[in-house]
Parts: sequence; structure tokens; C-alpha cells
Amino acid sequence: MKTKYTIRTALMILTAFAPAAYAADAKEEKPKSEETSTVQDGTLTAMIADSATFATLTKALVAAGLDVTLGTKGEYTIFAPTDDAFGKLPEGVLAKLLLPENKEKLRSLLLYHVVAGKVLSTDLKDGDVKTMNGEKIEVDVGDDGVEVEDSKVFSADVMASNGVMHSVGTVIVPKSLEGFAGLNK
Repeated sequence: MKTKYTIRTALMILTAFAPAAYAADAKEEKPKSEETSTVQDGTLTAMIADSATFATLTKALVAAGLDVTLGTKGEYTIFAPTDDAFGKLPEGVLAKLLLPENKEKLRSLLLYHVVAGKVLSTDLKDGDVKTMNGEKIEVDVGDDGVEVEDSKVFSADVMASNGVMHSVGTVIVPKSLEGFAGLNK
């Protein structure tokens, strides 16, 4: 009889502490996506967020879920539109793009400004370059500087730990978004 009570007591103790032990194990094993889901210092996203000139781009990157992509490992080149560039969009376009139901359109627009790899202005040549949204942008290199889809690059080769940023004065619109809320290429 004493053995019955000892076994029962041991089982009660084990079941009382099992959830706590399991929870401790669960805390130690984080999914890889959680480990890398924060923006790292020195990355393109961090640099853009730290600049007063790119507040709208920062907001758009977060809304599109691209802040983490450009804020972690990898190498990217971004032709970053300034706040003034976003201000040139037709009235209401930006607000419409920032709506949750238009997240994929916003992602496409932003990824049209991003090229895989680190491409310095001295590496750019005349011609088409494939962007991260799958469409191509036209690059024109001349004596007076670099233009991307007729948007002048005015601040080039700003280095980040995961790539390089070139500022542009116009939001570049891909063909796939022409006509959306008044966007024109």
C-alpha cells in the first residue's frame, strides 16, 4: 500500500513540473525565422530609417514587410526614393498603396527599386537591369551622372553592411502597376 502512495506521489510531482520543463525547452528552441526577424544595425533598412529624408520609404518598407528583408543578411542595391519623390505621386496614391489589401502592389513597387547584389555607381552601365520584382529598369550613364528610368541619381554609393543605396528623386513605377490609382510610368 505504501508503494501505491509513493508511485502516485511521484507521478503527481512529475506532472506538476513537466509543463515548466517543457516551457523552458520551448524557449530555448526558437524557430529560425524568429531569430532573424529583427533589423540589424548598419543595414540598408537601419540606414534608411535613421535618415530624415526617407521617412516615407521607411513606412512603406514596413507596410510591405520588406524592412526585415533589407535589414538582415544578403546584398542589395536600392535606388531609394526620397520623401520629396513620394510627394510627387498623384494625390491619394501613396495612401492607397499603404492599405493592407494592396500590400503586394506596394511590394512590387518597392522591389522595382531594388537590385540583387552590391552595385556601385561605377559598376553601372547603360542598359536594362533586372530588379527584385522581376521587371527591368533602364539605366543611363552619362557625363552628367546616372539616371534610372529617367530619375536622376543624386546621392550615390551610400554604403551599408548589406549593400549600397543610391538616392533618386522620383518613385520609379513598373509597367505592371501603370494605371493603378493614377500611377504612370
